[in-house]
Amino acid sequence: DRDTDKKRIEELLEENMVLEIAQKQSMNESAHLGWELEQLSKSTDLADSEKSFVFELNECASSRILKLEKDNQSLQNTIQELRDASLTSRESSLKFVELEKENQQLSKKV
Repeated sequence: DRDTDKKRIEELLEENMVLEIAQKQSMNESAHLGWELEQLSKSTDLADSEKSFVFELNECASSRILKLEKDNQSLQNTIQELRDASLTSRESSLKFVELEKENQQLSKKV
């Protein structure tokens, strides 16, 4: 059981790292899209057709940013769930060790 718990903790920690990397990538992409949006909004000397294109691009970028923010929130929730599961697993391991000690003590008394 201890080995299983240790293995599960390792798996959760590994999955946690993967999610954190994905979250950082999502945040970087969001920041980059924000920068692109800002650069495009600074271009005020565009022709009307170009302004329409920029507006459409801004809408797409804004939509993408919102999607990335939702993804980021979902990843943060998953990370928290994994942390909670890891904590629960650790608590179970500790409880198992305590019960094992108690069992040994009772065996000695018997």
